[in-house]
Amino acid sequence: MTTAGRRILVARPAAQSGRLLTLLADAGWQGQSFPVMDIQPLPDALAHLPAQAAQADWLFFVSPSAIDIAWPVLQQQPVNARLACVGQASARRLAKLSGQDILFPTTGSDSESLLALPQLADVSGQHWLIVRGLGGRALLADTLRQRGADVTLAEVYQRMDGKPDWGLLDDDPPDAMVITSSEMVEQLFRLAGPARAVTLQCLLYCVPHPRIAERLQALGATRIVTTRADDEALVSGLREWFCRHP
Repeated sequence: MTTAGRRILVARPAAQSGRLLTLLADAGWQGQSFPVMDIQPLPDALAHLPAQAAQADWLFFVSPSAIDIAWPVLQQQPVNARLACVGQASARRLAKLSGQDILFPTTGSDSESLLALPQLADVSGQHWLIVRGLGGRALLADTLRQRGADVTLAEVYQRMDGKPDWGLLDDDPPDAMVITSSEMVEQLFRLAGPARAVTLQCLLYCVPHPRIAERLQALGATRIVTTRADDEALVSGLREWFCRHP
């Protein structure tokens, strides 16, 4: 049975949804932006970023937002530090912007996978600058410090409530929702409110990491497709699900 005609909500910030929406359309589906989170740059932190980067041996970008917000500021001067991130899509984008080779894990898409790389086994005396949003996991910074690195955080953006069109959920529930971080899960359920809890629990979700799936399960969701952390894998995961569950 064909999987055409499916309607998929993409819960990413609108600025990060374009490529995935295109891939969904190429698959014959109706992808719709449903931004439960907005990303707001922090000008003071960005103003300090070039000076911080000039002192670093490594720059690590925790997310696509970190790349999109920080790189336009960093590219105004030569970047001599080596670059790292997680996720193949992020690595491709960062390589295209920087013209450099990017260190990233190929067998996972999180801090644990990055820390398992042999290049990070001994970082004694290295200065790492972690470019991220306000808050977030401490695992990478803490572990690098335990291994002897000097670590600085550059928190260059903050996560804000998005303004999704709730009619896309209320009037006719979608066939699936793509959601790509645990923070977005929290935002989704909080913004939706108790009245929409059952609707959210009954949705099919497609996510790029087991940790996101675990958070959805804790909030009552039961139908979750977990894939690799790139847009093509998300689309492939949904296609396989729809073929097996027509």
